[in-house]
Formats: sequence, structure tokens, C-alpha cells
Amino acid sequence: MKLLVLIAVVAAAAAQQPPRTSGPHREQFRVIYEWRTIDFEWESQTDRETYLNTSRYIPQNVLISGINFYGDNIFLTLPRMLDGVPATLAYIPAYQNDTTAPKLKPFPSWSDNTIGNCDALQFVQNVEIDRNGIMWILDNGRVGTLTQNPSTKCPPSIVLIDLKSGENKIERIPLSLDTVNPSTTYLNDLVVDNRDGDYAYITDNSAVDPGIIVFRLSDKKTWKLRDKKSMTSVPEAALFRLNGTTVNLPVNIDGIALGPQFMTEDENVDRTVYFCPLASFHLYAINASVLRNESLATNSDGALRPYIVDLGTKASQTDGMKMDSTGMLFFGLIGSSTIAEWNTTVDFSVGQRTIARDPNYIQWIDRFTFDDRGNIYVIINRLFNFVKNQVSVEEVNYRILRSYTGLKSYIHSEDLKPPTPPQNAAATKTLAASVLAFALALLFA
Repeated sequence: MKLLVLIAVVAAAAAQQPPRTSGPHREQFRVIYEWRTIDFEWESQTDRETYLNTSRYIPQNVLISGINFYGDNIFLTLPRMLDGVPATLAYIPAYQNDTTAPKLKPFPSWSDNTIGNCDALQFVQNVEIDRNGIMWILDNGRVGTLTQNPSTKCPPSIVLIDLKSGENKIERIPLSLDTVNPSTTYLNDLVVDNRDGDYAYITDNSAVDPGIIVFRLSDKKTWKLRDKKSMTSVPEAALFRLNGTTVNLPVNIDGIALGPQFMTEDENVDRTVYFCPLASFHLYAINASVLRNESLATNSDGALRPYIVDLGTKASQTDGMKMDSTGMLFFGLIGSSTIAEWNTTVDFSVGQRTIARDPNYIQWIDRFTFDDRGNIYVIINRLFNFVKNQVSVEEVNYRILRSYTGLKSYIHSEDLKPPTPPQNAAATKTLAASVLAFALALLFA
């Protein structure tokens, strides 16, 4: 019988957020899939046994981190932090009803997940799928990041796959070595801005050089922007306590979200980028137009500071976050096992709202995604156990929650265009000047 566990929803105080305008009915979060360990659809049972016997598949070392949706499939990322992860990107059906723990199918194929082959995927932390059906994949190229001997197999790259064509061909674009360090860069999360040549804004939570990497697809150029105050961890937020386990994770800039388009005072179109370190209680914002300014990409601290806004504090730390097309931000509050939302048109200090809380089922909120039916999905992965090597195969470790909101991803937010002068405005202005000059000539003739 299909498991649908109802997550307790905690209503926020009415004073904490103004009543929302009328909209679609909101549902409570339900568990649609859950796993003790992750297994795959193998090409044969012999292959599975071979992988197990050679430690190329160690079930308790396979962690679900990222999630995205396209067509009728949910795409899941499986970062190779430990040995024994046979595939780093896979998918499952979004609307399957005959099992609560489906086996994952490597994407695009088994061979496209071969370790050491730089034409294949090595270490995928997160992906995004844009409005054109292009999957943007962050491939760090370095495996075994939680082991004693991490191994750089390939350069940190953006990998593109055109899902709409159905051919699923991989296009790997190594990032400039002026921007990334193959030994220390950690491409963590991204948002895609399909304007002016298609941009990706990427969080790099490198322990030694954190920042936001900007990638422009039109000319495949990258640059990196840094700000120590807003992009690095703080000691008072590095300790996480969940389910009787304490873990110290001084992780730098992590989650990122992209707001809807808006018109600036000088009648240009812009968007707001929101971000936060994992080990922080603050949420920060900066305009996309600032990130696009390559002249601010400097190693010196402080160049970006005047443009960054500290929006205020949250009740707990946040890993992943996701914006909808109207400006509603969804994010996790890890320490309180809470899923929250914020209407970005309201001040952050009073506009945060709890929409789900459950210490049993919501243990480490990682990433979010939307489908095309108005549902939002959330990955729960008990990361605190994984990093301490305390994963129990007798317990449920990974869950996907779903709730109907009637909303869509920020990818589908409305396109704005700056006002344009009347078609013949310039010609009219020139003609008027000529007429005036002619009249003055007659007057003084």
C-alpha cells in the first residue's frame, strides 16, 4: 500500500505575515517516496553483484542531494562524496504509484556516469532546467570529497543536456582556471537567468575561496565575485543538532535563489539574487546586474560590499532554497525541522512563515523543485548522519515530500521589457528642431 504520511503543518501567527491574496488551495506536505538505501536499475543482476563485490557500489554511501523536474521525471543528484557511488545523476518517475522506493535509472546512461571519463559525469551536486528544456549540471570533477584522499578526475565544469531534443547528448564546458581551482572549488548550487545570453549564478562554497561564480553561456565566459562578510560561515552557526546527533559544519555560501524580474528606477530590467552560507542565520540579497559586472570580480574583499543587502536573520540555518515565479521563497530551517516560506514583497523580519514542521520526517531539508502541475517537492536526506558515517540501513534516510501550491518555478517568471520611445520619436525630435531653426531664420531675416 502506498505510503502517504501527513506532515504536521504549523500555522504562523497572523501578525507575522499579512493575509495572502486569494489563490489556489494549498495542500499539506506528504511523503511520496522514501528509501533506506538507494538502489538502481542495473543492466543485469550480475553487474550489481560485480559492483558490490568490488566496492564500486556501497549502498549506505549513496546520498540524494539535489532534485529537479522535467516531463514526467524527477531528476536526482547523487554527489560522490564517498566511494561506492555508481552514478552521480539519475531519475525516477514523478507519478509512480506501485512503489514508495523506486530504483533509480542513471542519466543519461550508465556509461555517462563513468568515473575518470571526462566525457561523462563525475560529481554532480545540483542541476537546474531552464525554460528552454536545457539541463544545467554542476560537475565538480572531484570525487571522494569526504574521504582522506579526494581525487580530481576532471576540471570543474558546467555540463549542458538538451532534454527537449530527447538525444541527451552531453556538452561539457570546463570553467576557466582563473575562476576555479580543481583542488578546492566546490560548485554547490545554481540558478539560471534566461536573459541577455543566458547566465548561471553559482555558489562555490570552497573552504579557502568562497564566492558566486557567474557563467555566461553566449560566450562561455566566467568570473567570480567574493565578499567575506556575507559568503563565509560564522562559528556560532556551524553547529547542528538533530535527532540526538551533533555535527560541526562550517560551510560557506550554499543556497541561492533568483527573484522575478522588476523595473529599476532608471527603467532597466533587473532581478534579485538571494543567498546564504550554510553556517549562518542571515539571508543576503544582491541584484543580478551587479553580479554581471565583471569589473567587480576581484580578489580583494570589499568591492562587492556596497551592493549586498543583509535582509535579516532566520530562526535556524538553511541549506537549499527555491523561488517561485511570483516571488515566494521556500527554504528550510534545519535546526527546527521546518519548511518555511517568505513573500519577498514583505519585509523579511516579519514575513517569514512556517508551512511544515516535523522532527521525525523533516530531518535536514536539502533542495526544492517545482513540477508543471503546481506541486513543490522537497528532498530530506539526514545529511548530519551521512557526514558522520552513521547511516543506518535499517532506517529511512531519504524522503521526497510534495505539496500542491498552484505555483511554478522562478524559471517561468514574467518577462519584462524596458519602455521604448515611440518608433518615430527621434525623427520627430529632429524635424521639430529643423522647423524651429527655419522659423527663427525667417524671424531675423
